[in-house]
Amino acid sequence: MINKLKDKSEVIISLILGLFFVLMGVFILFNTSRIRGDAELVDEGEIETILDLINAFFVEVSHMLGIMIGSFPVIAGIFLILFGVFMFKVAQTIRDTTKYDIYLSFFFLGLSIVLFIVTTILMYQVYGLFAILFLVAFIVHMLYNFFNEYLDPRHRKEHYMIILFFYGIAYFFTQNAVYSNIESTLTPTDVLSIDMFFAIIWVLSLLSLWVSVFLSKSNNLLKKPKTEAGKNLSRKSKRSTNKLNPNEYLGFSKALYDFRNRVMQAVKDFIEIDFPKWLRVNYIELILGVLVLFFILVEFNNRQGVFTEGLFRLSQMQYIYEWVNLFIALILAVLYLVFTVFNTWKDKFYHRQMVIITALWLKVTVSLYITIFKDVELSLFILPFNILLVLLCTPLLLISIFKSFEKETVDDEAETL
Repeated sequence: MINKLKDKSEVIISLILGLFFVLMGVFILFNTSRIRGDAELVDEGEIETILDLINAFFVEVSHMLGIMIGSFPVIAGIFLILFGVFMFKVAQTIRDTTKYDIYLSFFFLGLSIVLFIVTTILMYQVYGLFAILFLVAFIVHMLYNFFNEYLDPRHRKEHYMIILFFYGIAYFFTQNAVYSNIESTLTPTDVLSIDMFFAIIWVLSLLSLWVSVFLSKSNNLLKKPKTEAGKNLSRKSKRSTNKLNPNEYLGFSKALYDFRNRVMQAVKDFIEIDFPKWLRVNYIELILGVLVLFFILVEFNNRQGVFTEGLFRLSQMQYIYEWVNLFIALILAVLYLVFTVFNTWKDKFYHRQMVIITALWLKVTVSLYITIFKDVELSLFILPFNILLVLLCTPLLLISIFKSFEKETVDDEAETL
């Protein structure tokens, strides 16, 4: 079943994109007055039922869309419906023939770029100019997906570290910006609604990019040309070999490993005791990972008690905002343990483990920064727990950075972010 879905993934993604555009078009046609700005903003104190909460989300989405299509919502709605129908036709074409794959690869690339530009425009309402940082991160991500055939697979870890660095910088500055305004010009409802809508479009953009890369590689558009061993190079070919080669600058993990080895040797010399052979770094990761999960569960249970003990009202949007972010942190902690287990006993998912712990470390570290330096009531963790989680996640991140990824499987080497 799963293999069949993988074989038809490009068709399924096209159908998902088509369904999204049709639903978005229908939504716009039924909310033209809100999009034009005729509707009033939702007062969080008036949110009393789940329907009120859903209505508040759609009102916020309407106001976001109003920035781009406020003058012509009917035309935009009809266009999106027609474009969604066109995407259904594209899905049928991909399923039936490979004749147009080259043209469709460029089409999906353009669609991915347009979706992320739209996302950036929407994010500007919350994050200001810092939203551009996410656009830069996406461009780096896109370039990697298109040209990873030309990059040395032995440096795959460095590739992921660079992508994560750009996303991490974007996350820190955008969160700093949103928490600076969350009680003056923004509300938790604004942020939660825009972040959810942004996440949906971002995922759709990445799916579109994946289809573009898949169709391009299936037609050998992005395949690295093979050079014949022993073949005499012309002067032109020799000159071309002197061009900038990014692989020359992407082997910095060796310097990290050398530094790690020097530190470990200095520690051994200092304590005059060698580490036991049975002690693996994976066991430390598992122990610390379990502790991280435990403290997140405790905090999540405390927030869950607000809901179950009747102390919560839907109008208290800050509790929903905190609960959603805590739930995301919980999912990240569980995924980290899962990938660490596979890493320990199956020697796989090194890169995924690194991606997850980076995301979790960013979440708890930025949360601590916001709690200490921003005068806001929103906080994911109580301060002692937050400090403890940072102290637990930081060594896990450092272990992932300094750990050698030597036993990757073929599938894990080929995986893309």
